[in-house]
Amino acid sequence: MLAGRFVHRSWLWSTWPLSFRAMSTAGHENKRRRVESLSIGLVGFGSIGQVIAGSLKSGEIPGVSLSAVIVQRERSERPPELGSALLTTNIKEFLAADWSLCVEAAGQPWVREYGKSVLSQGRDLLVTSVGVFTDDQFLEDLTNIARTSNARLLLPAGAMPGLDWMSSAALDEIDEITLEQRKRPEGWVGTPAEEHLDLSNLTQEATVFQGTARVAANQFPKNANIAAALALGTVGLDKLQVRLVADPNVPGPTNKVSLRGKCGELSLEVRGKPLSQRTSRIVPFSVLKALKNLSSPLSIGL
Repeated sequence: MLAGRFVHRSWLWSTWPLSFRAMSTAGHENKRRRVESLSIGLVGFGSIGQVIAGSLKSGEIPGVSLSAVIVQRERSERPPELGSALLTTNIKEFLAADWSLCVEAAGQPWVREYGKSVLSQGRDLLVTSVGVFTDDQFLEDLTNIARTSNARLLLPAGAMPGLDWMSSAALDEIDEITLEQRKRPEGWVGTPAEEHLDLSNLTQEATVFQGTARVAANQFPKNANIAAALALGTVGLDKLQVRLVADPNVPGPTNKVSLRGKCGELSLEVRGKPLSQRTSRIVPFSVLKALKNLSSPLSIGL
């Protein structure tokens, strides 16, 4: 069997999508953390950040507002999606702004460099670049900081379908679980796939990678975040087997998951729509769903 009870009890709770809570046990007030409104500090304004900012500006999620956005480079024109939110390239200015929850949509390096600073301030941190947590020590460090600061480290499901069911099944026992990710050849440009595949002239499917989720997320940090999310939520990074495929015949990102365990069997195939070459369109909406759950007295699909 793939799942061990030690893995589930110690790791699964700390990486449960949308419900990682590092609470202080002192005082009744700390145990009632839900707030009626959320102010967001957004990291990155690429394809994911633009959708999130636009949705918040339009008021699609009551009680959630955009307070600040940090980007790498100065912009000649201010994006209209930002409304009155602070736009800056300065990390000190960003961290000094008035927001309560940081949404990272900029990549693993930002999380490594500034994730600890966010949590140390007692602010919640929602990470889309889940692959950064293939570093066990880093995940443990952020977990401990969140715990002592009464903050939360939040990992959304992203493009991983059925993660709520599979994470629940992992609290029992899992016998087998596999993940296959397919993307068009251009989605693998700039990755190690170019070392052994002629992506521009590919006419049939080709395996880009086959191995553990830990190695997949390390070698393909912008492509395999869902592998890390699934592994952390179920059997662990070194037990989940992953196959990454370049396929010129798929219209967009396609994910196949198979699970067999004591709770039953699950087989899923999602033919997603692309937001960009590497990102599924569902990813920013997964973040928005998380923000909706966090700001509302009614939470569905935890």
